[in-house]
Amino acid sequence: MSESTAVMADLNAAAERIWQDSEASCPGLSLDVVRKIDSTNTALMQRGRQGQVSPTLMVAAEQHAGRGRQGRQWQSALGDCLTFSLALPMQLDGIPGGGSALSLAVGLSLAQALDQGLNQAALDAGLPTVNAAAIGLKWPNDLHLQGLKLGGILIEASPSATLPPTHRWVVIGVGLNVRQGPEGASALWTHHPACGSGLLQPSLGAVWSWLAPALIRDVQRFETQGFAPVHAAYASRDVLRGQNVGLWTTPGQSPHQGHAPSQVGQALGVSDTGALLVHTDSGRQSWTSGEVSVRLQTP
Repeated sequence: MSESTAVMADLNAAAERIWQDSEASCPGLSLDVVRKIDSTNTALMQRGRQGQVSPTLMVAAEQHAGRGRQGRQWQSALGDCLTFSLALPMQLDGIPGGGSALSLAVGLSLAQALDQGLNQAALDAGLPTVNAAAIGLKWPNDLHLQGLKLGGILIEASPSATLPPTHRWVVIGVGLNVRQGPEGASALWTHHPACGSGLLQPSLGAVWSWLAPALIRDVQRFETQGFAPVHAAYASRDVLRGQNVGLWTTPGQSPHQGHAPSQVGQALGVSDTGALLVHTDSGRQSWTSGEVSVRLQTP
């Protein structure tokens, strides 16, 4: 069996498990498993613009034009990376923090589900489990593992002619390094302590089946309760809190293009609406995800 056939069979089997786990909480959920696509987010955003707004999960075995925050690319090689998107109508405008806070709630949901799923798999395999929260969160949309980037989140939203004016079509994209990540990144198989540096090797389908049902439930809970109830849980995984950081606030300038930061300061955590809090020479400031890029400052 070719690797492509094996990956597709694994993801299709996971889709059936996810549908069974999510049918009660998300009636009418559609699941799409595709062999190769430019971007699951792009495809689902287009559906929303066309008026197709039923809740949908789409996963791709391989993604060749994935997108990250601020237009950066997210490449997905066959079998290495789990790339999927959840799309559904949401009423975000009345929620403190809106889409910016949603990104933090999504990251927390993914981190918790990953740690729980990996620990259960390790227990089933007779391997040691990990009590601590191994996966950290870097504001506003990254998952970290052992100091390196493990995954990213991209949230997009738009109106739709078939939705009420108070609702938007929201697409939540996730890219996660499972088998191997790009240079300078981490991956579950080699970096998560529950995997024993490769002794435990969960498939893409297994990881997807841990994440998707929890994500659906947590996004629905966010829509009714906001970010405040999970603020403390997020803080326990916040990799920036208490660290010196650089802030890039000038339009057109960013750290990955080599520009110097506009300001520096000490990260104080996040507010109960999901804003980044930083103590700078100008005092305490708060930032939402569309206003700033932030990086740890190397001593």
